[in-house]
Amino acid sequence: MEQMQVDKRAEESVVAGHLWIFSNQVRFRPAGLADGEVVEVTGDKGRSLGTGYYNAKSLIAIRLLSRSKVAVDERFFADRIGQALQLRGRPAEGSFRVVNSESDFLPGLVIDKYEDQIAVQLLTAGMERQKEPIVAAVKKRFSPRAVVLRNDSPGRKEEGLPLYIETADGNVDRSAVVKMGPLRFLVDVLSGHKTGFYFDQAENRPLMREFSPGKNVLDLFCYTGGFGVHALYYGARAVTFVDASAEALDLCRENVRLNGLAGGVFVKADAFDFLKEGREEHEVIVLDPPSFIKSKKKLREGEKGYIDLHKKALRRLSSEGVLFTFSCSYHMRQSRFRDLVRLAAYGRADLYLIRELMQAPDHPVLLTVPETDYLKGLIVRARKRRRIVPPPCPRDKAAM
Repeated sequence: MEQMQVDKRAEESVVAGHLWIFSNQVRFRPAGLADGEVVEVTGDKGRSLGTGYYNAKSLIAIRLLSRSKVAVDERFFADRIGQALQLRGRPAEGSFRVVNSESDFLPGLVIDKYEDQIAVQLLTAGMERQKEPIVAAVKKRFSPRAVVLRNDSPGRKEEGLPLYIETADGNVDRSAVVKMGPLRFLVDVLSGHKTGFYFDQAENRPLMREFSPGKNVLDLFCYTGGFGVHALYYGARAVTFVDASAEALDLCRENVRLNGLAGGVFVKADAFDFLKEGREEHEVIVLDPPSFIKSKKKLREGEKGYIDLHKKALRRLSSEGVLFTFSCSYHMRQSRFRDLVRLAAYGRADLYLIRELMQAPDHPVLLTVPETDYLKGLIVRARKRRRIVPPPCPRDKAAM
């Protein structure tokens, strides 16, 4: 294992608990080091800081895998998967996120379990080099019917990696059904967004039970209907599902039927256009958009997008209506997200915060790595202000 020396800033960051070392913090690297190769990381004065992997193509040059010098092999990944299960405090049955990258000291690796099928994402060059031991560890731990490599995330391009989807083992069932509480959902593990389903909202969707009975609900960016299906199950009078993807809406329809529900209207449309062009008010609106902020440089632009989206949504929300709204960018602070929603309501409504939400426990937040705290959510009630019509001016009176 080659050694790489980092500067004092990086050493202090690692000792404080972070797992990233940036390219301008590397003091020495051996010649001929391959992208993704495992290295021992040493500090300013030769102190061993642990084991990581290196990529010259990435701004994050080194990602730590361990705070000690270890062999990275099948046994290493099997042990880490076991630790991830222990952290979640649950058996290895059902459907959930098994490994959540930095949260589980496996930066660049995501493992989602869909009953007896496993979807694996290798997001970095370091994890791509470990493909075989990772798949072997997954097979040993879960004995699944299929292991799918969902290596089609656009973020791989920044690591200099190709995009591909591959069945690494077994036979994939493209009509997989997962159980989420009392409901069931179809998941396409080969071509669904991310790895096919959003487990991070698992504890937020059932909150529809408190707010949707008897209500007219709008589920924007609905994907395969997670929030809207829960709303129908808990007694919503009607749910309008809106998404730009025809494939997602097809699965959404099937999920409504699968759970023996009725009352869904399905609209293929851009959410911004749908809000702008329509007039119907809804008593509950769910906003769960994709990330508007892909990098820190896009923060200001993304904030404008959030304000615009919430202005349009509040116009379509009835007075005393309830808004579920989310941001899935780790660049967005919870307090700032509150501010943006408040700014969107300026002069139009008074907003009452009912609850703040976050990602499910199978997406653990490692406090020393703030980037793992990415999903921010608010439930707010909007009391619209009465529009005051100004009295006519004297000239108008004379005309009358």
